[in-house]
Amino acid sequence: MRMTVFKHWGMVAILLFMALLGTTAAAQEILGTACEPYGSVSIEGQPAVNNLVVIAYVGEIELARTHTVNGQYSLYIAKDDDSTPQREGFRAGDIITIRVSGNPALPSFEAFSGRQRRDLEITTLAIRSETWGRIKALFK
Repeated sequence: MRMTVFKHWGMVAILLFMALLGTTAAAQEILGTACEPYGSVSIEGQPAVNNLVVIAYVGEIELARTHTVNGQYSLYIAKDDDSTPQREGFRAGDIITIRVSGNPALPSFEAFSGRQRRDLEITTLAIRSETWGRIKALFK
């Protein structure tokens, strides 16, 4: 009798927990299976201004986006649902690349589960400025 009561309440607890989770995203947030990089964003050594678009990719597939706030960013990248044909999240072994306002940010990193600090640096703007200077010099 006692074992039956524990089994019954155990099943009720499991069902209640599953109902509270609701969506896969909510479950990943509670269970910590999503990839959640966060940290500072520097552009040529200076903190990024507010509202720059930060996008995480695997290859050319966009997985998540956010904006900079006070030189910081925080992304939530869901784990891919293998039961669907479309790609909506990361898979084990994926390399995540991030672009800030279209500029590649370093470093890229292997997808992980949980929340980890990943400070980003954008240095390609210097190359673009230099290239623009050369182009202007051609027309002098």
